Amino acid sequence: MLIPLYTHPTDDSWSEVAKVHASHPSVPIIAVINPSNGPGGSQNSKYVTGIRNLQNAGVTVLGYSYTKYGQRSGSSVELEVSAYKRWYDVNGMMFDGMSNTQGFESYYSALNGHSKSLGMACTVGNPGTVVPASFIGTLDCLVIYENPGLPPIAGLQRYRGHGASNFAYISYGVSKLDTSFETLSAGYVKWLYVTDAALPNPYDRLPPYFRAEVATLDSRTSKTAS
Repeated sequence: MLIPLYTHPTDDSWSEVAKVHASHPSVPIIAVINPSNGPGGSQNSKYVTGIRNLQNAGVTVLGYSYTKYGQRSGSSVELEVSAYKRWYDVNGMMFDGMSNTQGFESYYSALNGHSKSLGMACTVGNPGTVVPASFIGTLDCLVIYENPGLPPIAGLQRYRGHGASNFAYISYGVSKLDTSFETLSAGYVKWLYVTDAALPNPYDRLPPYFRAEVATLDSRTSKTAS
């Protein structure tokens, strides 16, 4: 699961993520946190406690940074990465607003290198759409779909020559969980998130079917292992 957890750490959604992961520990969960469209101007004690609680529960926590499709200076983004590490000791970074235009590969590779140099284990880029093959590997994982509704399977299959761990999708505005689709799609991406919440902010709460969503992946993992 790759959850844009853009709620406040005192919100019940944070404790719910920890509880659900405890019930399904074989399903890796990444939670992306976003104090103030980035790390903010100073450390927030509520986030310190909330992040620690998630990490103690086995959840991987990523900080959020907006790259403006490669138009923000790399040094500005790197300063945010460093602040996340210094203030919150996050496990990695999500780089939102990722460009999918060829020529920006080195921009994201540099952000990946900076994050890893600080001891971060995981980097995710979010173009929210298809990317040229040259972008694969610039970051650990790329979100190749972030839209209302479920992604077409054909769109996920286009990267079949590359490992599923390179890819994720995020679907919002999905009123009912389709467990068959979730199971099928998980064969093409390692990370996913489906929610019924919709624009203007589909990430201000967890979906009512969140537990079932994680349980479906747990069931798939058990079948694959057997």
